[in-house]
Amino acid sequence: MILGLDIGTYSVKIVLLDKKGLKVISFGEECIINEIEQFDIEKINRSHWVAAFQKLVIKLSINLKKVDTIVSSISGNKVSIKSITTLEIEETELINILNLEAKKHIPLDGSDAVIDYHILGPNIKEIDKVDLLLVATTQKIIKAQEKIMKSCKIKNTIFDADPIAMLNSYQYNYECPNNEVDVLLNIGFLTSTLIVIGKNQELFTREIDIGGHKINLEIMNLKNISFKEAEIEKNKKGISVFDKDSENDENEIQISTRNIYSELSDEIRKTLRYYMKSKNGISYNNFYISGGMSDTPDLIKFLNESLNVNFALLDPFLKMILSSKSTNGSKYSVAFGLGLRGTLMDKNNEKSSFSLNGLLSKIKGRGSK
Repeated sequence: MILGLDIGTYSVKIVLLDKKGLKVISFGEECIINEIEQFDIEKINRSHWVAAFQKLVIKLSINLKKVDTIVSSISGNKVSIKSITTLEIEETELINILNLEAKKHIPLDGSDAVIDYHILGPNIKEIDKVDLLLVATTQKIIKAQEKIMKSCKIKNTIFDADPIAMLNSYQYNYECPNNEVDVLLNIGFLTSTLIVIGKNQELFTREIDIGGHKINLEIMNLKNISFKEAEIEKNKKGISVFDKDSENDENEIQISTRNIYSELSDEIRKTLRYYMKSKNGISYNNFYISGGMSDTPDLIKFLNESLNVNFALLDPFLKMILSSKSTNGSKYSVAFGLGLRGTLMDKNNEKSSFSLNGLLSKIKGRGSK
């Protein structure tokens, strides 16, 4: 069995696949912060993730001794992913170039860069060059993640990255357009990851500093309520949580005001315009949304109307056999993509994956390609 483990700031999610990656045996989520009335992100520590993981394993009746591979990931705001074109050169020289490139983008935390890469193929414009995907983080971030795994009594975990897992979920279930690009939006608790992907097109990713936590803070300030109450209000009312209260006058005209959802829409618009400026003859095709915030009431409708696009929920289980029904499968997109990564998909499978060796390999001295 292969276990995809998505450790988020809000919750821990698991997707358990059979060894061939053809069936989802079980999946589930355990919230980390259910009992926290006045939430402080600085107080979230290893013990919270470990407790949530242990509860989830028990709830899903998972025997970890029977799990062949566990794949975890580094969250989008702690990892840099960049599409690069370079000359076809020896691996040793390539690693040196990528290390220098990585240092421009990774967090400055005083530790060395940890890189991995995936060769996409020959560059379509220049014969002697190749396109590759560079994934970079730091030793400090990797070691912090490894401590969580050890506290969960998990050994030999493969570490990947949230955006890579998202891409694998997408590529397994959907057709990447030839002359257009698709847009993936994963709205998490701290940040939102936006990915633009198309065949023979430069892969583009961006982290937007808006997620469920920031939305909760806005609601708390507006209504003078606790974090827990804000979370309930957000999930119940969705976009309308910021509407003016008109209970005293049903005929009162509602005045639309800008809020954190408007900011999110603006950031998405800016990003899409930025990407398109450097592309000639390329247009957007499909828009997919995923993550824990994806089922927020009226969020998709709001984004579609404000951006004049057509977002649809990304379903990671679209082509899978499920052991049980899922109310919101899109929030398992990262966990499912991690599980796919662990299956080391058959090379003959037409839905090929981004097969990184795992970021931890560079620390432990194993090869990376």
